[in-house]
Amino acid sequence: MMSRLPQPTELGEYNGFAPQTPASGPSSWSSAQPEPQGIPWARYLDALKRHVPVIVILTVAGSAVGYYAARQVKPLYNAQATVWIEPTRAAQQSGPIRGQQLLPQASWVELLRSFAIVDPVVRSLRLNVSYEKPGDSIFFRDFESSPSLRSGAYALKVNGNIYVLTTAKGNAIERGQVGDSIGRKMGFAWAPGTDLLRAGTVLTFRVTTPRNVSAGLLSRVRPVLPEDGQFLTVALSGENPDRTAKTVNAWVDQFAASSGGLKKRHLLEFKRILTEQLNVAEAELRTAETQLEQFRVHTITLPAEASAVSRGSQATRDPAITNYFQQKQALVEMQHELATLESIIAQANGGALNTQAFLLLPTILSTTPQLRAAMEEVSSRQAAIRTEQQFLTDAHPRIKELKESLRVLERETIPRIASSVAQTLRSRERDLNARVGTQSQELRAIPTRAFEEMRLVRQVTASETLYNVLKSRHSEVSLAEAQTTPDLSVLDYATVPLFPSSDDGPRFFLLSLLASLGFAGAFALVHDRMDRRFRYPEQATHELGLAIAGTVPRFQPNRKGTFEVETMSQAVESFRTLRLAVRYEFPGNVPVVLAVSSANIGDGKSLVSSNLALAFASAGHRTLLVDGDVRRGTQHATFEVPVVPGLVEYLLDSSQIDTVIKPTSSRNLFLLPRGTRRTRAPELLVSERMRVLVELAKQQFDVVIIDAPPFVAGVDAYALGAAAGTILIVLRPGVTDRKLASAKLTVLDRLPIRVLGTVLNGVPTGGVYRYYGTDYAYRAGRDAEPVGNVATPDGLVLRA
Repeated sequence: MMSRLPQPTELGEYNGFAPQTPASGPSSWSSAQPEPQGIPWARYLDALKRHVPVIVILTVAGSAVGYYAARQVKPLYNAQATVWIEPTRAAQQSGPIRGQQLLPQASWVELLRSFAIVDPVVRSLRLNVSYEKPGDSIFFRDFESSPSLRSGAYALKVNGNIYVLTTAKGNAIERGQVGDSIGRKMGFAWAPGTDLLRAGTVLTFRVTTPRNVSAGLLSRVRPVLPEDGQFLTVALSGENPDRTAKTVNAWVDQFAASSGGLKKRHLLEFKRILTEQLNVAEAELRTAETQLEQFRVHTITLPAEASAVSRGSQATRDPAITNYFQQKQALVEMQHELATLESIIAQANGGALNTQAFLLLPTILSTTPQLRAAMEEVSSRQAAIRTEQQFLTDAHPRIKELKESLRVLERETIPRIASSVAQTLRSRERDLNARVGTQSQELRAIPTRAFEEMRLVRQVTASETLYNVLKSRHSEVSLAEAQTTPDLSVLDYATVPLFPSSDDGPRFFLLSLLASLGFAGAFALVHDRMDRRFRYPEQATHELGLAIAGTVPRFQPNRKGTFEVETMSQAVESFRTLRLAVRYEFPGNVPVVLAVSSANIGDGKSLVSSNLALAFASAGHRTLLVDGDVRRGTQHATFEVPVVPGLVEYLLDSSQIDTVIKPTSSRNLFLLPRGTRRTRAPELLVSERMRVLVELAKQQFDVVIIDAPPFVAGVDAYALGAAAGTILIVLRPGVTDRKLASAKLTVLDRLPIRVLGTVLNGVPTGGVYRYYGTDYAYRAGRDAEPVGNVATPDGLVLRA
């Protein structure tokens, strides 16, 4: 059976179960149509055809704009000159400075594109002044621009001997006598002769700052310098061929002249820098020599390191160093003897000294005669005692005298002499230690003075070398200054081009035509994608979930206001097809009862319901057409029957069914008109009497078709659909609002109403609907008898 296809967003309404369908009748249209594969070209073509007027308007408008813009684009002429660049010389290791290249090979293009080159060209050719007539250039041959130049459009008018300088809007700026300087306040240095500015002369011109013009020229110049090449090609494009050629030639001349001047200025700057460096080097050399001289004067009396001698000869030692080490050795020996002497005295501890210990101090014995004589006296006394003891006893006075004298020597004389010697040694030790310390400090300062002297000598040598090098370079630069030659020379100048190098006018117009056409097409596709109205069959099947039960062609009258036979015949065939589809959705032993409605007004639900009823009646089915639109129903006017009594009167229980059902001029077709319009009429549609009406109609008629109001009317369509149990939705391409239809169908899904599908009303004959219609040309000739009755928007057409 035909039914609305559940959408993915609606599956939740069934709680996971498929919707239940009646068991009666085959289910021929219940499955969803497959999604279209690939790009929907047919839809795109249909959208483009539908927007043909908009596409034409946008294309014509864009082409007009492009044509106007193309007229403003002027052809460009190309002028070219060639400059020869001197090859780079390799740096020389020695010899005088020569005319080396000012810049490396890759930097010439940057110099050419610098404002230092372009600005003088603009000023010399007065390129920052534009005028309407080429002959007016004679008035500006002496025009100069000051730094305070004000850009703008001006006009110069001469009345007798008085000139008036105004702005483009006519505001006076300056007045004066012809022959005076003009426009000083505006930054002009301009004084045309009286022979040029005659009475009645009017000049309109525009002045721009030279820097702005230079920036424009830089955007149009194309310098080409191959890697490691010597030929620089300078090409410039412009609208005026003569002016373009003059600009290129002036540019390369200025380029060559500036390179020579820059090179000479570079050498002069180099010479100035060398002169400053030479003066500094000379001052540093004199300072270094003075410092070395003063150092040697101050250190000439101080000890110094011995100079090195040649190999094989004995090195000489400085006497100061020899004396230092001798005194150092003497100090060490003296300290040793003093320590030994003090040890001997300490061991005696006030008793007799060990005279034999003094033999360990040969230096003291040799330098102290008193101690040496005392030691000899002790030895003599001891020898005498040993000799006398051989003959005398110890009690002999002679022995006692010798021992007494020996005691005095050992305990008094020698200790006194030893203490005196020790005191003398201590004094000498302090004196010698002080001299050794002084000499040690002087000797430690010798390396520092030596290194300082070496540093000063190196400083003098380095300053002298730098001074000699700078003096030599200064002489070379002075010689190269007189032999400076330019690195550039113009090989060939530009000639005035005879033919333009490019003319973008036609191409610009063609591009604007294509762009406007593309924009119009894109606008049509975007507008079609954003269109809320129903236009394509897949929108009914895939978006609204409705199976297509049939299509109805568009009823379009001819110029006389009548309908062609071909149109009527196609309409009859379409309703016959719809009748067949609807009939087989119901079992054969059950009457066909359905309501016909639409989402909004103007979709054609009354036309579909009336013609479907005619189609059933022409097939021999006893058919009842109920005009359920109790607010605005017009079926009584179509079939020319009285409107009262009607459905409203029957529902009010004021009429019987036999009195409200009226026959029509078509065989087997009966009409139940809407009746009198009443405020409470919509409420009657949900009454029990409406259900009884449907049951009685099913007993008397084979087919009952209810023309229900649109869903936007309120509860009427839902009530009639519930009474019939089945409903057929009418959609009209270009009229039905898809969003509105989707919202109403969502409400309809919650009611116990079976949706058979949709009827597409007023479809075009071609495009995406070309497979849904019929071809009347299939017939060999026109039939002699009419094909059937058709209810048109203007009324009933009998026997079309």
